[in-house]
Amino acid sequence: MKVSLNWLEDYIKVTKNIEELVKEIKLHSVDVEGFEKAGNNLNNITVGEIMEITPLENADNLVVCKIDVGKDIKNIVTGDLTVKIGEKVPVALPGATLANNIKIEEREFKGVISEGMMCSLKELGISGDADKIYRIVDDVPNGMDFVKFFDLYDQILELDILPNRPDLLSYLGVAKELETIDCGVGFNLPDYIKISKGEGFPVRIEYEKCNRYMATVVKDIKVGPSPMWLVKRLGRSGIRSINNIVDITNYVMLETGHPIHAFDLDLIGDQIVVRKAKKGEKILLLDGKEYTMEGEETLITDGDNIIALGGIMGGELSGINENTKDILLEVAHFDPVNIRKSSTYHKITSDSSYRFERGVDPNDSEMVMGRLIKLINELAGGKVEGATTDIYPKPIENKKISIKKSFINDRLGKDLAEKEIEQILKKLDFSFTIVEKSSQQKAMEDVVKMIDLPWDIIDEEWNVSIPTKRPDITQDIDLVEEVGRVYGYSKIQPAFPNLNGLIGSKGDFVSFKEKVEDTMLANGYHEAKTFPLNNGNRMWMENELELRLINPISSELEYMSSKLIYGLLDSVSFNYRNQTKDIKMFEIDKVFHADKDSETGAKEFTNLAFVATGRENNDDFTDKREVTFYSVKGALENLLNEFHVKVEYVRSDQPGFLKAQSARLFINNEEIGFLGLLDPVIADNYYEIKDPIYICEINLDKIFEGKKEIKREFRKVDFPAIKREYSMIVPLNIEFKEIQEIIISVADIVEDFKIFDVYRGKNIEEDKTSITVSIVYRSENKTLTEEEVNQVERSILESLNNKGIKLRES
Repeated sequence: MKVSLNWLEDYIKVTKNIEELVKEIKLHSVDVEGFEKAGNNLNNITVGEIMEITPLENADNLVVCKIDVGKDIKNIVTGDLTVKIGEKVPVALPGATLANNIKIEEREFKGVISEGMMCSLKELGISGDADKIYRIVDDVPNGMDFVKFFDLYDQILELDILPNRPDLLSYLGVAKELETIDCGVGFNLPDYIKISKGEGFPVRIEYEKCNRYMATVVKDIKVGPSPMWLVKRLGRSGIRSINNIVDITNYVMLETGHPIHAFDLDLIGDQIVVRKAKKGEKILLLDGKEYTMEGEETLITDGDNIIALGGIMGGELSGINENTKDILLEVAHFDPVNIRKSSTYHKITSDSSYRFERGVDPNDSEMVMGRLIKLINELAGGKVEGATTDIYPKPIENKKISIKKSFINDRLGKDLAEKEIEQILKKLDFSFTIVEKSSQQKAMEDVVKMIDLPWDIIDEEWNVSIPTKRPDITQDIDLVEEVGRVYGYSKIQPAFPNLNGLIGSKGDFVSFKEKVEDTMLANGYHEAKTFPLNNGNRMWMENELELRLINPISSELEYMSSKLIYGLLDSVSFNYRNQTKDIKMFEIDKVFHADKDSETGAKEFTNLAFVATGRENNDDFTDKREVTFYSVKGALENLLNEFHVKVEYVRSDQPGFLKAQSARLFINNEEIGFLGLLDPVIADNYYEIKDPIYICEINLDKIFEGKKEIKREFRKVDFPAIKREYSMIVPLNIEFKEIQEIIISVADIVEDFKIFDVYRGKNIEEDKTSITVSIVYRSENKTLTEEEVNQVERSILESLNNKGIKLRES
């Protein structure tokens, strides 16, 4: 928020220079993004009156104005064709300097010398309005120094006000804050009219999200341009001048922090009804856009037509215009959460919604309405008709918080006396009462005084009343923060807290995830952290997109991630396009799936995803191995072995993978993930990756549920083993797990078996492959004979033969 010190002086006498003020505000209140001295470079700008206007020859978009600047008549060429004879304007004479440090000199246009320039508000450093020349409406003689007469010299602070300090979104709030932190004295409220409340304009509240609604009718007003003092103050605060009525509502909003709205009385019905929106209703707002209601918004209606989106923006068809004569003034209070949800849903951020969603004082409405009426009477004429209607079904009371001195001092690490704390509470406008001490406490106090102990034994306690202008103060710790910041954290010496030997511990699942991380790092993978939102067009594994955000921050991030692999692949793509092509990455994070039974409509799971492409070991230039399906599967097996979890691999036919090198993963017939080679078409089209890339993702919740703690045992081997190798011709439609099941089921003397060669090519039929398996036979009870091994071997080969698997002929 931009704050003009000149304007601020209306409410308080600032006692610090600008540099000291910035320092104190940063120490005690909020951050200051910057400050500037406005108007210091402006010079040689005078008030001029247009006496004559003639077209410039051979130029359709330029006119020549004769302007009376007091002691002289100047010829000035302008492109603003709306200027009229008799209008007074700011004139920058030759040698003048404007707000953007542009120097004005005489300049020739089509043979005519322009002896200066008429200025817009932007060129005067007042606002960003550069569309037209500013017309002076104040009574000021020709030739008067424009800058001095209108006091354009100012100092502007830009405060970074966080959502927890809505009281600082007003000049009165900032002025009170400066008094609180000893940067100003003599705080006072602006003049306002004491309103008369009664049965005025009919108002009915039918929706509990509107807490209070005040309405006043003012008739016979005159809509016109605002005086320079008002235009200047609004412009320096970043608000463009519209007309005197709209400007006054904006001015009072900036002054008090309470948003206000004015309706053209002739464009609305004979009542105000505040109600809940119906889904699908439409309204045309002041920004010229039509909005369709979601069904939870607060609407201001006249019983028949919607005239405003409550707390956010007025309707286009009931706004103030140059023909308005009678107006209805609204000062209301709306539920902050409802306003925030509505403005977020419709993507509308207005000065009104910005304040209401952070919290506005519901109990300053009478002062706000009185101030509004006073300024309208002064600047637009008109008179109040009837009483002011004030509908306030459930008045919002001050919060009450009890707090002890020891509670404050223990948390601040500073022993503040009762008088210091009470003085700070008074500065904050927090009224309080001292909790009366019991007779026993009083007797102990007397003893303490008699023996003159140097510390307080009896704790002081206060019942503190928090004004409604501070909705951020809700509990005792908030009061501690207020006392601490006003006293000054910089005055409190830092010290280590006394932990008294507190011992913490990790949850089982946290420890489990850390072990997963360690295992993946040991596998040679680097950990990544990606965004949990995705573009639906890039979620190629989904049959149906489920969790779309109501208000996505962009079209690229509109769906909640159901898989981590999307973000990892985007990260791989970025690295790959930047010439890093040997990549191994993993991520552990939450994924989200639709769940109609959940309050949020979504259910969370913790997943592990990892990807690999390029060389197996890029740190060793002698190692030319490339990442394969089996090396990625090996990384997964290493992880599963850490937790003694057995996973079943089932050949996958899901889109996006090459069937020959992909698998779905199961534990106890429940699918927990996938592993495989990404389809080269998807890798190229989606991620611009030209090399083979392997991906895997598993549900860690299921791994955690299935993990086993197995005590390692070392078996003493007393009898020798017999190792034999078998080269088999296997049809391509048979998976290795079928061979594995046969070998395991035949006899208990099979100690181990593994594949050590796979071959397809010459002398092997196209629909078959050659697999060489080694089997180790051993008995725990005796030395096996050749015949015993041969018997088991025959049984294995017979079972394999029944499945069409035959030994390869040498």
